[in-house]
This record gives sequence, structure tokens and C-alpha cells, in this order.
Amino acid sequence: MKSFAAKVAAIASAAALMGAVVAVPAQAADPFNATISGQRNFTPLVNLVSTSTLTINATNLPANVGLYALNCEVPANPRSAPTNCDSAEGSLAYIPAIPTARAAIAIPIKVNAEFYGTNPNPQTGASTYNLVDCRKPGATPQSTTCAVYVLGAGREAANPAYLRIWPTVFTPLAKERTGDSMTVTVAGAVVQRGATAKITAGAPTAMTVKMASGLPVTVSSDNCAVRDNTVTPLAPSGTCNVVMTSNGGKNIKPFKRVQVLTIG
Repeated sequence: MKSFAAKVAAIASAAALMGAVVAVPAQAADPFNATISGQRNFTPLVNLVSTSTLTINATNLPANVGLYALNCEVPANPRSAPTNCDSAEGSLAYIPAIPTARAAIAIPIKVNAEFYGTNPNPQTGASTYNLVDCRKPGATPQSTTCAVYVLGAGREAANPAYLRIWPTVFTPLAKERTGDSMTVTVAGAVVQRGATAKITAGAPTAMTVKMASGLPVTVSSDNCAVRDNTVTPLAPSGTCNVVMTSNGGKNIKPFKRVQVLTIG
């Protein structure tokens, strides 16, 4: 169990996803490009299942340029940066900048049909954690609700040369799905939904979160650090809200719970 903030910090360390990325030194000065399954920029990715693992193939990435890859809701203004993205494990990829150019990079990314949206750049607005259903049609017949984005990292974030967008089209659900349930344990005691739990200021407390379905859980908190099955207050007093979400699956509905912890 790792918080979204911890994930971002980990990948920004420039090493978190290096083991999942295959790269070779650049040997040509051709322009940067990226494709998914041979599909170029703005080509819809169709017939996707509830959870699809795709590979972004980037070529001719210059020296000192990094990339982000995300699965996001398309904003109301398609020209603006997405602010409602999937933060589940494997759904956010970061390729750090290095001093040498790279001819080819394979970037795996998990694309979910449903997710609880999180702002990947909180400076541009707060995270809503609203459920995004990518199966719904877009605002116009030519648009989709979600898309996979590749964009430059750091000072290249606004550089259109590295922006690539693939609209996503998922297969419809074949049947009604069942609901899920979550068990939250703090300091060895099960915390019922709607109840609060107390944690000690300045000290880590054991905390586990499990779905009855066994599906993975994404955790985020406003005033606590949650990682490696522990929760640690970031303030001497008050409360912290721990947001726990599961994107569901083909047979299971998405699930969200907010657990309030009192710091004492």
C-alpha cells in the first residue's frame, strides 16, 4: 500500500521505473515520435478491455528530455492540460531525463476503463477523486471521455513537440457487476466505515487496507504519509483524511472510502 504522493516522489527520483523501461542509445537525429500498437498521435485505441496494459513506443528522445505518460479524462478544453488522471499502480509512468539521447524507449502503462481522478499537477487545481467512466461517450460524437497522454517532463512540459494523445474506446460491460467491500485495520484493530481511529503524532502506526475482491487499492492522504502498511502524521495534532480507492474491474464495481484519523 503506497500513497499517490509517495508514488510521484518515487518516480521523480529518476530510478523508480527504469527497470520497467527498455531504452537504447540514440543513433539518429530524426524528430521525436511515439506510437501505441503502431497507432500514431490522435488515433483512437479501440476495443480496450476494463484493464489494458499497453506499450508506448517512443523514438528519438533527445538528451536531457524526460517524459510523462498518463491515462486521463479529457478536459472540457481539449487544448488544456489534463487534471483528472488515474493514479493507480502502473497507470502513471515517468521517464527521467539523462545526458544522452535515446533512439527507442518502450513504456508500459496500465489503462483502466474507470478510475478515481487525481490531479497529477496539484498546482493547477485540487484533486477531486470523482469517479471517471471512460466508457461514456465524449462531449461530441468525435470525442472520447478519456485518452492516454505523453508529454514532456519539467521545462519541456509545455513543448508541443513531445505531446501525444490517443483517445481510448473501451468495450461495453457485458453484465451487471457486483459491489466490493473494504477492510481497514489501524494498530491491529478493524475500523468500521464511518468511525474514526486515533494515531500518535510523530510515530508510524500500522495500517492495512484490503478489498474483499483482492483488487489493488490506491491510497492518498492530506495530512499523513501512508506507505508500506504504516501511516505517519505530518502534523502534531488535528486530523488527516485517507482516501482509498479501487478502480474495480470487469466483474467488480469501483469503490471509494475516506477514513478520518485523529492525531493525538
